Amino acid sequence: MKAGQEIYSSQALMGLNRRLGSTMDLKPEITPGARPVGRVEVIAGLESKVSLLQVARGGLSRIQTWLEEIRVFLEEDGGGSQLAAPSIANEYVAERLRQISSIVGSVSFSSKILLNGRSGVRGEADGAGLQFVRGSARTLSSVGRGYPVSIDQLARPSSLIGSQPVIPSVIAQERWIALKEGDREARYKVKGNEEPQGLVENLQQAMDEAGLDIRVFLTRDQRLLFLHNQMGSGSQFEGVSQATKLVSGIAGLSIRAMAGQDIKGNLGTETAHGSGSFLVGNRGNPRTEGLIVYYDGPLQYPGQVVGYVQVNQSGILVPLDVGAQEVEMLSLPDLGLATQAIGVSNHSGFKSLAQIRAGSAQERRDGAKLARRAQSDLGELSEELKWKEDVYVDRAMGLLKSDLVATATETQEQQLNAQKAQQMALDLKSMIGFAG
Repeated sequence: MKAGQEIYSSQALMGLNRRLGSTMDLKPEITPGARPVGRVEVIAGLESKVSLLQVARGGLSRIQTWLEEIRVFLEEDGGGSQLAAPSIANEYVAERLRQISSIVGSVSFSSKILLNGRSGVRGEADGAGLQFVRGSARTLSSVGRGYPVSIDQLARPSSLIGSQPVIPSVIAQERWIALKEGDREARYKVKGNEEPQGLVENLQQAMDEAGLDIRVFLTRDQRLLFLHNQMGSGSQFEGVSQATKLVSGIAGLSIRAMAGQDIKGNLGTETAHGSGSFLVGNRGNPRTEGLIVYYDGPLQYPGQVVGYVQVNQSGILVPLDVGAQEVEMLSLPDLGLATQAIGVSNHSGFKSLAQIRAGSAQERRDGAKLARRAQSDLGELSEELKWKEDVYVDRAMGLLKSDLVATATETQEQQLNAQKAQQMALDLKSMIGFAG
């Protein structure tokens, strides 16, 4: 799933957090079967789940291959001077998205589809601006219309506003303007004879070329306004104007952007925390732990119900010990195109990987951005699957070793009992002989 900017599939947001499987107390409604589960059955079940996870990882690898083809095509074509015809480029991308959808809908183990949510949590949101993202092993199915989603506070991006109006006389005094985000920096040499709008366009181009995820605008009072493209408190940047206050509060001194804020609200009747525009059910919530939704709509008042999310939990129950007193829910996420790369801010308005196109240079740059996010998310998910494989292997080996120890102990006891019986027989004979 590593946390940083607004990345929903970072481990905390994906609801994985080393919890693709989640151990729970055994309850009547989740009891795997009426009869006790023996050690051999538990070990065989764990081995089966290891194989299932390996099949799932194989499917992820195939999806990653197609995503890499899409990303490379969009980056090379989007950055070049000669673009492929829009119809050809769109069909190239659409065909590879169809291949990904085919993989999601076909990868299976023992006739159970693994990557489309049927072996985990599936969801559907009802409300303008509201999207279902993911659930965890501890997310329970909803009833009726679903869990109501209420919002107390909207997310906002980090921002930086200049202290001096952008007018020709001030522009003529400036020499350099620089913006820095992490280890990336955009430095623009001011021409001096630029118009305000021209300066804005040139600054935007410099930031795009440097890979900064920041937009720049002119305010109504003609000041520069820089906004980070990702919502929330996790993204930060700073800026400086060398000779004026076009960016800096004091000419020549770097100034940090005002921190963004995360969304706040509730899922059903349970509290949730925000990461950018993602609302995540809190740890310990009885029904919505690890449930994630994304909201980028308006808010009329704190506590407004902005929609509902229907959830269906179809995870796989895995007994972990003899007698099934410890049971784990193995829940794999839905990897449909509509659930991947949600919340990636882009000029083309793509809401998810399902919507990317390649009809223009801008669409290709934005599509590549979403493809990179999906690749990163799937890479972290693959690590989680491998980690869970190791957990099940270790548990099976532990049970197997305890079985061998128990067998050896039982054999020793039998031998000792036989020796005791033999000695008792000898003693009895001796007693009989003495009595005679």
